[in-house]
Amino acid sequence: MRDRVFIDSNIFLYAFNDGNLQKHKIAVDVIMSSSYNSVISVQVINEVSNNMLKKLHFTNSEVKEFVLDSFRRYEVQNFTKEIFASACDIRDNYNVSYCDSLILSAALFSGCKYLLSEDMQHKQSIFDKLTIINPFTNKAKPWQKSYTLFRLKKF
Repeated sequence: MRDRVFIDSNIFLYAFNDGNLQKHKIAVDVIMSSSYNSVISVQVINEVSNNMLKKLHFTNSEVKEFVLDSFRRYEVQNFTKEIFASACDIRDNYNVSYCDSLILSAALFSGCKYLLSEDMQHKQSIFDKLTIINPFTNKAKPWQKSYTLFRLKKF
């Protein structure tokens, strides 16, 4: 059985922007991998879509393509009252931001073993169920399998 892996929005943004080629290649590998079951949340889709429009200057139809492709390619976790309540517990126990607590809660409720994110503490364990991995660190080699250059607009 393959591990369930939650992918944070910052990984997508590196995949969609080749300003840092090393991170771009790793991010592309992460979002395109079929070696694990990838999970995202509606929050990830929202954050990535907003940044695609405002910072990366994508067209509305390119954003729509990303959204529709995300629902085909990934399991998408919607928010429930239980996820919001769990996010409050995570904030109390781990001193993380509101948005990060929702990402962590969605990953836990999705049954993910790993959360791939650059924005949180590498190797931190959440309730002994979820481990945060920064795929851009030298210590994250298992996530760096192939480095196929991915052109953003063909996602």
